[in-house]
Amino acid sequence: MPTILYRNDQDISPQDVVMIAVYAEHVGRQCYDVFEKDGSRFRSESLSRRAQDVSDSLDFGDHPHFSPETTKKVLDLRNAVWGTCFDYFGERGRLGKSMDLLRMAQDVEDVLDKLVIRYLPHEELEEAEADWAHESQFYPKIEGDNPNIIPRDDKGFGASA
Repeated sequence: MPTILYRNDQDISPQDVVMIAVYAEHVGRQCYDVFEKDGSRFRSESLSRRAQDVSDSLDFGDHPHFSPETTKKVLDLRNAVWGTCFDYFGERGRLGKSMDLLRMAQDVEDVLDKLVIRYLPHEELEEAEADWAHESQFYPKIEGDNPNIIPRDDKGFGASA
């Protein structure tokens, strides 16, 4: 479990607050986390409460500031959405996250980077690095400093990793 330190010297803009508000509203209206076998879906009380708590705690002033309590609420909502919260529903009961939700989640991450510092204990850091080393073997190798160049085999096709 990472250690989270809350920053006192936040560089938060009113736009950052709006991004968090839009995310919380979207989650509170469009995301579901309870699914029945008959295909029906519901928003749990817990998810609704988390989204509402974030909305209620935001500072929309000229010089906004996130208290540690508000930041924790944003982190809790983000963690719930990462888990089993979906806003896209396709054929045959397919669940997913829409591109809008994914973009909003990235905006939330960008704001959280201004609010918190995350530290992993040494053991977890080693485990994360080992996981990345294992997973990276499945991605194509990149040549040189240009990440847009994928190595080619002798036929001109992207070489497999």
